[in-house]
Amino acid sequence: MRLAGRVAIVAGAGWGGIGAATALRFAREGARLVINNHQRVDKLEETAQHIRDAGGEVVALPGDVADPATWQTLTTAALEQFGRLDVLVHNAAYASLKRPAELTDEEIDRTLAVSLRGPLLSVRYCVPAMIGGGGGSIIFISTVNAVITNPLFGMYSVAKAGLNALTRSVALEYGRDGIRCNAIAPGQIVGEREMERMARDPLEERMSRDCYPLGRYGRPDDIAGCALFLASDDAAFVTGIVLTADGGLTLQSPEALVRPSFRSRWRNDILVPRARDPEA
Repeated sequence: MRLAGRVAIVAGAGWGGIGAATALRFAREGARLVINNHQRVDKLEETAQHIRDAGGEVVALPGDVADPATWQTLTTAALEQFGRLDVLVHNAAYASLKRPAELTDEEIDRTLAVSLRGPLLSVRYCVPAMIGGGGGSIIFISTVNAVITNPLFGMYSVAKAGLNALTRSVALEYGRDGIRCNAIAPGQIVGEREMERMARDPLEERMSRDCYPLGRYGRPDDIAGCALFLASDDAAFVTGIVLTADGGLTLQSPEALVRPSFRSRWRNDILVPRARDPEA
């Protein structure tokens, strides 16, 4: 098992999303876990039960990642319950979907508090614990919206761009202490709640899939696999990167996404014709 003997904190681990899928994958690979969620404590407990059902060891602690006391509690639990801390995954995020000039002070502050202050606080509390154990791996869940953006996602994009910068800074500052820091930038990830919404709107579901060269949007397990790689010794020489896991979304030009003539010709193998038998 790739994480046998290791201890991980996963923040933002309510069942049905990236954090929960990552925590469960880590447990199946031998990690012992401290998991966190803020508003949906029932979803946190659901994740914990899935981990226990898989034979894993887990401590579930609700709390706001923007509060230093939460990180004190999480790191203390890892050290007291399991004796060490090797991996941190910060998945918690917040978005207020408005145009920039329409955001209130509270919405600006909350977006930055959860999506950027939270990761900074996680570094403050988790890095010393990792150094004490000989090193570790920090994984921030970013987004492709850090380098592109969508309507009404401006503040979220700003926070995640800052998270990418923090990733590089932590990797640089703590590499010699044996700590690697990387981020994962997903495209559209459809968990349980989103699947229910998609089922009610087949056109939205089809067009969402059609944006991706791989022919599908992502699932939480897709990102959990990336996190497992970055947490494991397979990534021992990987630090300071933002690993894009977006099914090819951002490799396309805007024309390829929106111009009907481009899209239809591509889907029908006409844009770049396939080789044909000259004697046919």
